[in-house]
Amino acid sequence: MNNKYTAMEIANYIVWYANNDQNNLSKYSLTPLKLQKILYYIAAEYFKKFEKRLFNEDFQKWQYGPVVKEVYHEFKSSGFHHIAKPKAILEMCETGFSRKDFVADTLTKDIEFITTAEPVIKSYLPWKAFDLVERTHDEDAWKAFEPDIMNGIELTYSDSELKLAKSISDK
Repeated sequence: MNNKYTAMEIANYIVWYANNDQNNLSKYSLTPLKLQKILYYIAAEYFKKFEKRLFNEDFQKWQYGPVVKEVYHEFKSSGFHHIAKPKAILEMCETGFSRKDFVADTLTKDIEFITTAEPVIKSYLPWKAFDLVERTHDEDAWKAFEPDIMNGIELTYSDSELKLAKSISDK
């Protein structure tokens, strides 16, 4: 697969969007745990709408629900605190590595992405992180594998499981 985005780009967009005063969401805390769940629901909604993945990285089934490992490692230092800004990404260049700060321009011009991501962010950012965890635990994709997950067996979400994720309209 060769998707146009990475999970880190989408995670950075969520952080940027949540902290952008114009969106009137900055009063809500965006912790690493909440970031993972919002990322999951954006990826699931995108997959349902367009029959393709938004990014290549898989969600793993962890104790507290779906997680993209790379995103977890980038933002875990925030702990239970609000993530105030996107993370720079290291890119390979001729002289080694260069640091590339996040710029939202490409994503904000992608109508498919925006019409999928923004309603999800606006709906779930006000939620408490552990309410989102419970929501993911209520889905068969997690619930059916709970004993294995709790025993540390590494499992990933399949495309068909992403399709079955709850939508923002589901209660």
